[in-house]
Amino acid sequence: MEHFPRIGILYLTYGTKHWEQDINRCLTSLEAMTYPKDRVELICIESKAWNTGILVKDWFEKTWMPKSMNALPRITYVFNDRKMGFAENNNAGYAKAKELGCDYVYLLNEDTDVDPDFLLRAVERAESDPKIAVVQSLLLLGEQRNEVNTIGNAYHFLGFGYSLGYHWTRAQAEAHLETERKTNPDLEIGYATGAAMLARVSALQQCGGLFDNDFFMYHEDTDASFRPRIAGWKVVIEPRSVVYHFYEFVKSRWIYFYMDRNRYVMMFSFYRLWTIFLLMPMIIVMDLGLLGFSFIRGWWREKFKVYGALISPSFWQWIRQRQTVIQRIRTVSDRELLRMTVSDVAFQEEAIKNPVLDYIANPITRAYWWVARNLLY
Repeated sequence: MEHFPRIGILYLTYGTKHWEQDINRCLTSLEAMTYPKDRVELICIESKAWNTGILVKDWFEKTWMPKSMNALPRITYVFNDRKMGFAENNNAGYAKAKELGCDYVYLLNEDTDVDPDFLLRAVERAESDPKIAVVQSLLLLGEQRNEVNTIGNAYHFLGFGYSLGYHWTRAQAEAHLETERKTNPDLEIGYATGAAMLARVSALQQCGGLFDNDFFMYHEDTDASFRPRIAGWKVVIEPRSVVYHFYEFVKSRWIYFYMDRNRYVMMFSFYRLWTIFLLMPMIIVMDLGLLGFSFIRGWWREKFKVYGALISPSFWQWIRQRQTVIQRIRTVSDRELLRMTVSDVAFQEEAIKNPVLDYIANPITRAYWWVARNLLY
């Protein structure tokens, strides 16, 4: 590649359970990256810890800042003295990347390490097609490095999202992608995971920025893929760009509020009224099933908080604001927007799996979507 665009790597330094081990492992792997370091800005972002009370900044400045513009690219540390979620922290890094003149931002999870060519291959893919807005790396599991975390996340027409290819071998993933190329030569995906994705700054600026702060966490990366897609951009995976993720599903009950509320935000923001009308019977049936499941698994309080959000005037004000932006940038139909959509929910987390979903809900939603998708426009 003759021209090397300027890249801002957005790296959140949370005070998580294994934060010191995770940061040391990831930044050590970045020392070996093949992309020219003088064309990279390493932007580390931390906000006041909202769950652990741990602050990383002082340790980081002593341990890693001396390697800035040496073994590592130039490091900029962004610290916010208030509680901020995944979306808002990344937006703070995105703002700094624009200030530093970056052409792309690469979102990298704290609990990852990278193949030396990960950034080079992702940028090559983006530069090969000016209509590509987002490139996801092939995300493998950190502890089982020949197994897949995701080959691009799947989006269900009822707003659910999950990792596609979880625990496949790398060979299985590569074989799947080679078959996929026959009908999908660009390897477009449902949506890109925020754990390892490259995004074109000019596309983000056209589509309203990186993340919506109000998502806080969960589905913000779905939104960041859907906004470019509805504006006519592509969201793809690049299998030669490899990142390893030490993935662990968070089992805290409060996450279910954001997972469930935010899937409604996706549907009500992006779908046209006709699409909502078509899907409403299935939306209601699925929600009743989730309500029952929430009592069984003990997160019914979070489910009722979601209902509280849905009847809140502020929620619908948020939806209307989002719809205004989305309609301004929209160039494709719902049929095209939902072209990559799946009809089965296939969560990998045991805490969410249940036989009713596998043997009753999925066959019903599969049949329903087969009919409904032909009526979209």
